[in-house]
Amino acid sequence: MAKTAADLTWAATARCPCGAGLAYDQSCQLEDVPQTWPYNGYWDCSAILLGTATPGEATHTAKLPFAYYSIKSDNQPSANGRTTRPA
Repeated sequence: MAKTAADLTWAATARCPCGAGLAYDQSCQLEDVPQTWPYNGYWDCSAILLGTATPGEATHTAKLPFAYYSIKSDNQPSANGRTTRPA
């Protein structure tokens, strides 16, 4: 099923090299990590998650597992209203 912007949690400031904001779907799971890990989700390019990225047109970040990357989401109070969500 295709994702929409409302399905994603967006990064406050972190962006993919292509310029799109980083985001994650609350239902995402890492395929290659045991599900017993406490942080089994990942940040990814929102254009990829939304299916709007054009293959070969831009460089995108790899999946950034929660266990190894700390990225502030736009729903955290300390984000002070910053978001990479499209207008």
